[in-house]
Amino acid sequence: HDDFAKRNAHVFVASLEGIDDASKTQTQFPHLIVLADAKRTLSEAAGLIHAHAGPDGGDADAPTTILVDRHGTVRWLYRSPQVLARLSPDDVLREIDRNMR
Repeated sequence: HDDFAKRNAHVFVASLEGIDDASKTQTQFPHLIVLADAKRTLSEAAGLIHAHAGPDGGDADAPTTILVDRHGTVRWLYRSPQVLARLSPDDVLREIDRNMR
């Protein structure tokens, strides 16, 4: 978490959870900024929904990492080919160093 703070990078997580579950997740992971997207507004606009890919057969967000600079310009995007696969923090930090300087 310190490595992200040193780079002045903030990590936002968009989740299909409702506000109550998102608040619980926020409490568990205070270093993240958790956005409740139960109405799927952000997820659908960004094309992140994987129909029936969740563990219970429901829809799931595609794990996607987007680096956005302070002006709102997308500098880098990675969408995982698998719902359960995620980039490591080191991978994300490496891309921050490559794309955000």
